[in-house]
Amino acid sequence: MRMTAASEYGCLALLAIGECDSEWCKRQEIIERFAIPAAFLEQILRKLTAAGFVASRRGADGGFRLSRAASEIVIADVVRAMDGPLAPVRSVSTNFYQPSPVEASVAFHALFRRVRDAIAAILEETTLEDILSYESNVRERNARRTSAGRGRRRVARPAPRRS
Repeated sequence: MRMTAASEYGCLALLAIGECDSEWCKRQEIIERFAIPAAFLEQILRKLTAAGFVASRRGADGGFRLSRAASEIVIADVVRAMDGPLAPVRSVSTNFYQPSPVEASVAFHALFRRVRDAIAAILEETTLEDILSYESNVRERNARRTSAGRGRRRVARPAPRRS
């Protein structure tokens, strides 16, 4: 599986929107935070809206926010909405099966099915809520380290004496 830039930016847009909680997240905030070209973000947000992950509202007070709880947004569904199958080859895809040359080998077909299963298992068990929580925990940990480091004075230690 290789995620496209649209899928990666889609995940990042959901992160930014999810962090706004119940507030409307402005398009410009997402553009500036992740350096996403405006026209490209527009396409991504349309896909996320069509897939039912976000709601949009026009106007000065508008923007985007999650259309359902972050705990109900499964990352596998986001990737599928943006890119299609999670499978490395279409012949092992559960949702998007199409014949492929690898079916000529039972061993390779089985290998790529195991790859698909591993990827799907991880993405299926991860929700946007998990991602938001992880991001928040890392930020808090980094903030504590930064603030703890500010209060300390570093004292130069004398060099050891040479005899």
